[in-house]
Amino acid sequence: MEDEISVRKIVNLDDHIALACAGLKADARVLINRARIECQSHRLTVEDPVTVEYITLYCKSSAETDPSGTFSAWKANATGRNSNSIREFLEKNYKETSGKETVKLAIRALLEVVESGGKNIEVAVITKEGLRQLDEAEIDAIAAEIEAEKEAVEAAKKAPPKDK
Repeated sequence: MEDEISVRKIVNLDDHIALACAGLKADARVLINRARIECQSHRLTVEDPVTVEYITLYCKSSAETDPSGTFSAWKANATGRNSNSIREFLEKNYKETSGKETVKLAIRALLEVVESGGKNIEVAVITKEGLRQLDEAEIDAIAAEIEAEKEAVEAAKKAPPKDK
């Protein structure tokens, strides 16, 4: 039986950097290992953690990047299968939020295209305090909250209008 953690699509490279991969995990393992080693090497050599820009530039030769070799910062983005649908959802629904509302928006976007609810969703949150991956119970709780909100909206639509 395969360990569930070994097939994650979001992996920690360092205390403050995560890498999300789409497609076959086996194809990404080489990149993940090289990036982790570079993060460790940089910390030992320079005595500082790598920056996102540094590790992105280091990895760009091995991964899908913009043809010009540039990288971009995103407020909300998606990659992989169904990424266009998720991007469209995010473009329509994105607002500057923080904390739980941001995570909820990300999970809501993924639930638009993912079958079987929170079971097939991974979420990593990076804050000033560091990097944390949500466990399945946390994701399930947020997914249930989203589902309850959807049901409440549907019930409100079906309810007869109140007389004034």
